[in-house]
Amino acid sequence: MVFVNKYGGWVVFCIALFACTFGIGLYPIYILDESRNAEAAREMWVSGNYVVPFFNGELRTDKPPLHYYFMVLGYQIFGVNALGARFFSGLFGAFTILVTYGSIKKNLGSKEANITTLILLSSLLFIFEFHLAVPDPYLIFFIAASLFSFYEFHTSRKRIWLFWAYASIGLGLLTKGPVALVIPGLSLTFFLLFKKEFHLKGIFSFKPVLGVLFSLAIAVPWYYLVHKATNGEWTNGFFLDHNINRFNSGKEGHGGIFLLTPIFVFLGLLPFSTTILQGFKNGWTGRKHNDLILFAFIISTITVVFFSVASTKLPNYPMPCYPFVAILLGSYLSGVYGENSKKRGLTVSLWVLLVIALLLPIGGYIALSLENRFKDLKWLTLLLTLLPISAIMGLYFFRNGQFKRSFLSISTGWILTGLLFFGVIWPAINTRNPVAIASKVIASEDDIIVYQRFDSAFPINFKRTFPVVESIAELKEYLVEHPNVYILTNTRDKKSLKTLEQFELLLEQKALFENHTTRIYQK
Repeated sequence: MVFVNKYGGWVVFCIALFACTFGIGLYPIYILDESRNAEAAREMWVSGNYVVPFFNGELRTDKPPLHYYFMVLGYQIFGVNALGARFFSGLFGAFTILVTYGSIKKNLGSKEANITTLILLSSLLFIFEFHLAVPDPYLIFFIAASLFSFYEFHTSRKRIWLFWAYASIGLGLLTKGPVALVIPGLSLTFFLLFKKEFHLKGIFSFKPVLGVLFSLAIAVPWYYLVHKATNGEWTNGFFLDHNINRFNSGKEGHGGIFLLTPIFVFLGLLPFSTTILQGFKNGWTGRKHNDLILFAFIISTITVVFFSVASTKLPNYPMPCYPFVAILLGSYLSGVYGENSKKRGLTVSLWVLLVIALLLPIGGYIALSLENRFKDLKWLTLLLTLLPISAIMGLYFFRNGQFKRSFLSISTGWILTGLLFFGVIWPAINTRNPVAIASKVIASEDDIIVYQRFDSAFPINFKRTFPVVESIAELKEYLVEHPNVYILTNTRDKKSLKTLEQFELLLEQKALFENHTTRIYQK
């Protein structure tokens, strides 16, 4: 901690960058969202069309383009590979942890800043998000940067902070759309209400009209260009389907109960989220003593409630509030850091953590045992035993009044487990995905046609697009001119699969995380 205090942000940034990029080139791109985003960026680079995004040659209306641009830059530096697609996600993860550290150190002190930083670095699922070629790492940073900038303006009244706040919102609008404005807007509104500053003078001190216009000036030109280039098709798809419909209905089966979002937050900030109730309670009672605690409490609550109300629920949705939830956890834990404390609530939290830490390797062992293709990898779960070991050490030190050693034992155990996960466990499991297996049967330059649908990871891994046919008649017509073609499909339609029995089945491989099976046929 002394070393960090001496060199400050540089040390934090380097450690965070190492954690957020460790192993990102060791395993192929496979997860559905990551595959589609990385491929859309590749097609953008190949075509030179930086306005309209495509996936496998079809218009992609899911997201605005900023993360595609960073992936293209990654491809130019590292090549079209996993490292190129993921590098800037990891970089923005490091930026997120850095701005969080800097704001806490300035407003709460070095001890709180160090503790909160370790909480974020220990949060395995949060760090995992920055290992993915998706827009969320960028959105998390831009929302955090905008909110911390608003807070700095509130305390210093220096207008440069408003520039950074609205610039971040504008870039957030280019990353994932309206949510980049909604979350900061709601959070700032309720903060001013709590501070009894929600009046014309207080509101307009933040220059909302000029600021929002500045944010829109950054984002709107691209939105206009893509609207014009697609005759409104992208605009309708993005705003109506991927925003309004996602909020009002459980899109693509990703619905769930109201409590699902708080559960995501709890899991995403393990191990120290076992103190989340104490953290929120401490934030509420401490709101009058420090405005940053109040600000973090409001942002965390607003974000969790917002995504709990939304019909579509995914683990990554509430992640923009994680730095602020971590502030609440860090503030609570800093109150007992270094003390000979035996608070009952914290003891219960540590026992809960121990139970979870024991279940993770056991659950992993059972999961790998259930599928034949993973049975030889069951030994990987031994690497997860670091979690219960660190939890036992943490509980032991805490019961002996040594909270500092307890905290460091737990955080070290989870950080090391993260490195083992990204460097050993995940790469080993990912080699069993159907795209990796298929690459041993067919090559990128082979004549390949898709029947109805396919695993989204094929285009980015084969670095090409594929023609798609919907009916057996179209397929037979294609076969007349391409008799040596490979037929690729992951259709679940039994009737369609029956029609393919006339061809020779070369490969049948189940997906890693979804309910479909990749099959390759040849005439």
